[in-house]
Amino acid sequence: MADEKNPKKGQESCLYFDISTQERDSAIRYLLTAILKVREEKGFPSNQHVYDEDVNIYLAHLLFAVALPEYHEMSAPYLSQESSEILDWVRATEDKTIRYFIFKVNADHLLIHSAIFDDLAPKHGRKFFHRSPRYFQELSKLYYDQAAGYHKRIYRKSTGVGEVLEKISKYLPFYQALLKHVRRDYFHFASGFRDKAFQQFLDELKNYEQRFTRQSRTDLFLDLYGAWIKKPDTRLRQQLLDAARELEALDPTFHFDPDTARAERRKEA
Repeated sequence: MADEKNPKKGQESCLYFDISTQERDSAIRYLLTAILKVREEKGFPSNQHVYDEDVNIYLAHLLFAVALPEYHEMSAPYLSQESSEILDWVRATEDKTIRYFIFKVNADHLLIHSAIFDDLAPKHGRKFFHRSPRYFQELSKLYYDQAAGYHKRIYRKSTGVGEVLEKISKYLPFYQALLKHVRRDYFHFASGFRDKAFQQFLDELKNYEQRFTRQSRTDLFLDLYGAWIKKPDTRLRQQLLDAARELEALDPTFHFDPDTARAERRKEA
């Protein structure tokens, strides 16, 4: 295998590319909500065949990655619809991580393109060369199973990721059917990602999180203030000052001086 076919080069750093943590988390939350909604409304309840809430999270992450052009640029050199070519790539390296990556990225590709894009089967051409959906389904199951096996060999134990890949391999037709129902929400997300509407969604979420954080910090401050008034020891004073500083960082109009507050408290008493 050529040196350029080395998925370990920047593999972790390029997973979400230049996406901010908040943007990534919000997008994945949106997609996970879409998956859970379909599971509830369309007869695909979680944990029906096996505990698979972890699979929901995996699929949300995968759908998000597929919406990024950078993901396609990264994965394209390792993709092939010819199983013989993929096996040649695998045999060309002894690196278990590279073998795992090749099987996983092709398994993901077949799942997404059979369920979301539905573009694996050729629209034209001789029937002699036609490959059925069942062919790609079985191939995807095989790749997920191989990826799970190599993941276990890399870490020399069962892992959460490996278990997810095994579940998808075993129940792949079920997850294909699920993702076909998620298709509409996914295309809505993909067309709106990073546009004005999605930015508004991010802004609303950010405002909510800021309000929630401010309220929780305020509650903590008031609890500490009440305890300090009753027992003004050094430890409580420092905790109260720390809480006050956090509130000041969230709300520039807030200011607290413990000496002034205690003097006013005495006057009121």
